[in-house]
Amino acid sequence: MRRSHYAVLALATLSTLVLAGPVDVSVQPARPLVERGKDGQQLLNIDFLIENKSAETVELSEVEVSVLDASKQLVAQYRVGTNGMSVLVVPNRVVEPGRSQLVFNPLFAFPSDLQLKDMRFHFKFDVGDTSAKYEAVTSVQPLVYTPKAKLALPVQGQVLVHDGHDFYGHHRRLPLLDPMAQALKWKRNFMRYSYDFVVTDEQGRMYKGDGSRNEDWYGWGKPVTAPAAGKVLRTVSNLPDNGKGKRPPFSREQFIADPSLMWGNHIEIDHGNGEISLLAHLQNGSVTVKAGDMVRAGQRVGAMGFSGDAFLVHLHYDLKNGPGFDADGLPSPFNDFERRTGSGWTKVRHGQVDSGDIVR
Repeated sequence: MRRSHYAVLALATLSTLVLAGPVDVSVQPARPLVERGKDGQQLLNIDFLIENKSAETVELSEVEVSVLDASKQLVAQYRVGTNGMSVLVVPNRVVEPGRSQLVFNPLFAFPSDLQLKDMRFHFKFDVGDTSAKYEAVTSVQPLVYTPKAKLALPVQGQVLVHDGHDFYGHHRRLPLLDPMAQALKWKRNFMRYSYDFVVTDEQGRMYKGDGSRNEDWYGWGKPVTAPAAGKVLRTVSNLPDNGKGKRPPFSREQFIADPSLMWGNHIEIDHGNGEISLLAHLQNGSVTVKAGDMVRAGQRVGAMGFSGDAFLVHLHYDLKNGPGFDADGLPSPFNDFERRTGSGWTKVRHGQVDSGDIVR
């Protein structure tokens, strides 16, 4: 994590004193990555850990980011604050004395031609019932990331991106300060750039009838393929499939002892160069590879299922920089696919997919 640095601050107005205060802000991950979204938009998917070391309750009242050029001159500036209460897009703004909060960066989208090599995030906090404010500054030097592996969609045929990692997506918002995450000793968002793929009919329905039978789900048993060549690191294939409306088939104690139960039947593939794919929630008994096998891009490795902590038949996919949970997620744009538009299908040579997209 990159630690904040405080400067001596003066009066912001005649009535409000802005002070260098005992509030520390750090950025996660330590080396933030820029993802290229649709039309080249730059997306900065990062979190801020706010630690209140004061004896007062503080409330985040403003976040401002300044983009600087090589000579430290201002190029662009954006903010959310109390003017119009745009700061309300930020949850968890109140931090009790001696406590911490995780804030998901609300200033996350930038023009395609803006250089994001040097950024300064400024935070202001209201202090208790006083008119004073604390202020903190943290710097971010993000890196535009393009996977070394040439990734293909890991599912066959037409699929809906049920959940991606957009600003409101649950993959992006892993609550690392939650008691369960703390019990599991999770320190990094390994699924920051994850996707959940489902199969639907032409009207967007995921199953026939009431979906009580797994066989009635359109995605049940659909082929899952390796997104790129690599070496299989880990496979699990013998866990039972769940069902619609049922609780995960493991206890809280079992989950704490083995968090990978949430993935159900799954495969991890090492593509080399520090990039590892996870394919999860596979159908019981469908995994066709074993640890140590070399796989080629597009090779069938399993089938879409309902195993693990799943509430629908789907494939969870993510790219990360290490195996298991002690890893950071990596942006994973795909190559040579088509996206459904109002006028038919649009070919995409290389690009991101988003929540709500229909792709093939």
